[in-house]
Amino acid sequence: MPKINLRDLYPDFYKADCIIDIPEEVLSVFVEHERREAAYARKMYRYKAQYSLDRADGIENAIQFVSYSPDEIYERKLTTQQLHAAIAAL
Repeated sequence: MPKINLRDLYPDFYKADCIIDIPEEVLSVFVEHERREAAYARKMYRYKAQYSLDRADGIENAIQFVSYSPDEIYERKLTTQQLHAAIAAL
């Protein structure tokens, strides 16, 4: 079983090393999280969005491309139509 140091994950809580055994599935979640965090940091740097927290202009949301599946697009369309029908009925 792989081992992790809880001090690396929770430096404010663990002041000394605390090494524990974890299952492979949990380790894969940690590794995937680290990869996504690194990709997000690269994306923020690449598109010069690292200053957006100071500016509050929403550039972080603008750089993220969200691709909807055909099912989600259809559900959004139906929801919008039902909402408009409900408002018109009022």
